[in-house]
Amino acid sequence: MSLLAQEESKRLIEFSLAPLTEEHGIPMAIMGIVVVFSALVLIVIFITVLPRLVAPFIQPELAPQAASPLAHDDELPEEILVVIAAAVAEALDRPHRIVKIRGLGAGGYAWSLEGRMKHHMSHRIQHRDPK
Repeated sequence: MSLLAQEESKRLIEFSLAPLTEEHGIPMAIMGIVVVFSALVLIVIFITVLPRLVAPFIQPELAPQAASPLAHDDELPEEILVVIAAAVAEALDRPHRIVKIRGLGAGGYAWSLEGRMKHHMSHRIQHRDPK
């Protein structure tokens, strides 16, 4: 009969706060924080200054000036009148005469809102009756 003697097992990992207080622990942590925040400050400064540095090298693009839809005395350009007449002709399918064209006022937005609501309600999912 053989008896095996077992030795006390040693801990593989020991936890201690001693390395933080001795030698380099706390100063190294403070140094790391200072380095990280210094880098962040430099990045912020670079991003702030970058548009001013690049501005002289960028040529402003000349945007084509679009003709204003309303000419003098609230007259619409002929192209817009033709488009409106074509839209009315397509919608009515009968002889018509356009008497007046005006922009939406405060009361006109209600009709627009009602049209949007009807359009959105038409896409509503129909639920089946559970039977």
